[in-house]
Amino acid sequence: MMTMMMVMKNKYGLPKSILCVVILLSSCVGLGFAQSSPIRFVDRSGKTLAQAEIVERNGALYLPVRTLREAFDPGMRQQYSSLTKRLTLNLKEKQLRLRIGSLEVSVDSDEMKLSLSHTPLIVEENLMLPLEFFTDLLPQIYDFKVTHNPVIQTIHITEGTAPLPDLSTPTTTAGSAKFLVVIDPGHGGADTGSRGSTRVAEKDIVLDLAKQIETVAQQQQIDVLLTRDADLERRPKERIDIAQKNFGKLFLSLHCNASFSDRAAGIHLYVSNSLGISQLNRLPMNRDDISRDGATIQALFQEEFLLQSRQFAIMLQAELEPLSPAPISLTEIPVATLAAVYMPAVLIEIGYLSNEIDEARLTDPDHLTSLATEIVQAIQAYIAEANQIEDAANGR
Repeated sequence: MMTMMMVMKNKYGLPKSILCVVILLSSCVGLGFAQSSPIRFVDRSGKTLAQAEIVERNGALYLPVRTLREAFDPGMRQQYSSLTKRLTLNLKEKQLRLRIGSLEVSVDSDEMKLSLSHTPLIVEENLMLPLEFFTDLLPQIYDFKVTHNPVIQTIHITEGTAPLPDLSTPTTTAGSAKFLVVIDPGHGGADTGSRGSTRVAEKDIVLDLAKQIETVAQQQQIDVLLTRDADLERRPKERIDIAQKNFGKLFLSLHCNASFSDRAAGIHLYVSNSLGISQLNRLPMNRDDISRDGATIQALFQEEFLLQSRQFAIMLQAELEPLSPAPISLTEIPVATLAAVYMPAVLIEIGYLSNEIDEARLTDPDHLTSLATEIVQAIQAYIAEANQIEDAANGR
């Protein structure tokens, strides 16, 4: 670079600072002002389906056509005529016809006509489609739910008509065979929890959400039990007893967050991991020997379910990602609320009441409904996976 700049200076007699600008502008022109960054396509469980470079051109974001094959349909076929600039895609039993430089998209021999805001392009000999083709147009043609989260550069895909797993189980044996999900709305009664600028109380928000989760879960034939269904104060031991005595198999504790900084925002997930807690030199040989008052020993109970708790948290993270304004953090620390829960357990902080935007979301009934729906989808995915593991273990 230094040699080239000296040669150019001798040839043109330009100061070095101006030469730097010339070189930078030349580079920008050569790239067409395009920028690229990776974006992931993920399914409902958070599994990566595809990854591609997203390119900016003419104020719009573009992805390669081949991403459709990787993320949506491995059997996709494409044909392109350089003479007519016509692109034909045979994607999931439908034929889509587009033209480079045209906004129009025809489906199945003009039975349906849709329009894009930005035209397909050819960038460095690659056929490119605008991001809206993936996020806005495909859901109009297929029964996909597609959500783009630009903060963490993911596109979340769910097939809307995917058959629901059969979650019903025989209940003839004292509840041990039934997959019961325990929803624990935090605080209650005199314990209001955090309050927002409008004085809305955490205890009321999480109770509303718990009831919505219960409603949505019942519609999906998922058994749910609330540790409180009214403005009641429950001690931690009471909540755990409710879960244990009813043979709960999954525990979700609901809370709102708060911070001294009004900039802190978004959803936060916690899994209880006792790593770092000093443990007794001698551990009891069986659970019956463990005192209910031994909080340090009880923390080891949840440790037995660390992998399952982590898996459920990852599923929640994937489902809730479109509803969070910031990347969803997953933290593993000792959590007193979960420490003595003898089943997979996760604590979720659904937003910050100290943040004005988060508070507005948390007091919006539609947002709570969306949260409940996504949480139930994560529960459903977890139960389906747990059933598969159990079937495999039993040789079914």
